[in-house]
Amino acid sequence: MPTAQELVVSENYLAYRIDLHQEIIEFMSIRRDEMRLVSCLKREYIEPQRQLHALPIAEVQQLLSSTDQQNVHPAPHFIFHTAFCASTYLSRCLDIKGKTVSLREPQILLDAANAKRLRWRSRSGLLDHRILPELALKLLVKHAKAGETLIIKPINSINNIMTELLRLHADSKALLLYTDARRFLLSTLKKGEGGKRMIRTMFDLIRCDFPHLSNLRLTDVVRMTDITVILTLWRLHIEQAEQALQQHSANGNLASLYGETVIEKPLESLQAINQYLELGLLPETLAEITAGKVRTEDAKHTGQSFSLSERDKIHHRIETFYAGELNQCLQWLTKNNPETRLIPRLGSPLSV
Repeated sequence: MPTAQELVVSENYLAYRIDLHQEIIEFMSIRRDEMRLVSCLKREYIEPQRQLHALPIAEVQQLLSSTDQQNVHPAPHFIFHTAFCASTYLSRCLDIKGKTVSLREPQILLDAANAKRLRWRSRSGLLDHRILPELALKLLVKHAKAGETLIIKPINSINNIMTELLRLHADSKALLLYTDARRFLLSTLKKGEGGKRMIRTMFDLIRCDFPHLSNLRLTDVVRMTDITVILTLWRLHIEQAEQALQQHSANGNLASLYGETVIEKPLESLQAINQYLELGLLPETLAEITAGKVRTEDAKHTGQSFSLSERDKIHHRIETFYAGELNQCLQWLTKNNPETRLIPRLGSPLSV
């Protein structure tokens, strides 16, 4: 059995999730090659039955406080996003042995985000949701070795704690990838019923971040069609993104980037990102990345191929199947939200 110290400081153990009810953090043994392989740091993607080791949150906090001065890690960078906008692809491009290491969708950050939504407070009253983003980040930075830059690509449902994460390190920088309403809609519908269920789950979380939506009755949500839920979720993500950019644009540590630019101009995008994040990657390294298999492999599903032409064919079939319904729903979105632009241009854009 690993010691508490090993769980907290060893890169061989991932701080997997926070159990708010039991007030514990669960750790999972993991190899670096396993982290690089998966698109999401969830146990079902790695090994569903892998053993978890629990420590009380208070004990983890104490251990981190006692080791902070002994283990100084450089500031991590982030790839925030509004979903379905090439964030996983970009995180794979920026996972370069000896230079950078990417963590994709660590569960512990989602737990910290949900704790904020719940206004969680420990039974003792000594701990609450406000300490969890910092606690989670301190547990994640150990996965970058000396000389490496850590890049974290969270799930989009943690965008309610973007500000908290960016304030933890003055040198942290972040990209905020986004997409337009039609592409978000088509990407969801492409995933079938599973995609629709996933979006409804996300909507139930994100609406808690907006006071005027947090008290929606279950019957109100049930009456919303799948497509109106999808488009409303996209709009809420864009609102969160705009708010974060307004808050951090003056500091220069948050820049926006339209996801399609990363797909259509991969080399130019990587060059701009390399300069913005000060990664120090050589031009030949960037050229090798964009010419390698990461360009032609599905970022979410290892072993499956990806091509722009095939994606566009699938999207065209979806548009044909739904016929005029898609356009009607897009018109509904702008009619009910006159300030919403279906193809937004967010502030603080990264120049590509």
